[in-house]
Amino acid sequence: MIGFVLARRYAKAVIDLAHEQGIIKEVGEDLQGVAAIFAQSPELLHAFSDPTVSLQDKEKILEKVLARGKIKDLTLKFLHVLLMKKRILGVGEICQAYIEFADQLANRIRARVVTAVALDKEEEKRIKDALNRLSGKEVILELEVDAGLLGGIVAYMGGQVYDGSLSNQLHQVKESIGKGR
Repeated sequence: MIGFVLARRYAKAVIDLAHEQGIIKEVGEDLQGVAAIFAQSPELLHAFSDPTVSLQDKEKILEKVLARGKIKDLTLKFLHVLLMKKRILGVGEICQAYIEFADQLANRIRARVVTAVALDKEEEKRIKDALNRLSGKEVILELEVDAGLLGGIVAYMGGQVYDGSLSNQLHQVKESIGKGR
């Protein structure tokens, strides 16, 4: 809604302030909560995107939304800035950028791991440990099951794809046989 570059600028500004105050995690949780509310409410999106709704009415709506939970003062002020700058509908994109900056500060990286069957805790730990060693960072696993893999795993981490799936291995065998003719 506001674009990648602008979302990152806003996220960088708020994470710098949160870092100074030692509340990176809390502000991140606040932003995730607000982003989820916006994502789940088409009526709310309509109200904030409607130019016929006055700024004062939008402030009242925002106050009602925020009254549902206790959020940090920094988050509250930041959301009011977004409202005043007509960027409040970009809170989801800003939240994603914020999470990326928080991960960088904490030396974390997220990895999406796709397997053919659900992993048990021991397998999950082995994969996480291997990805930790590979990346040199703390890996946060996001697990997904896709029966179409037949077997093995595919890991997406830091813009890289590590494909250890059975379907990929069969494809490689087929390619090598085709080249041997």
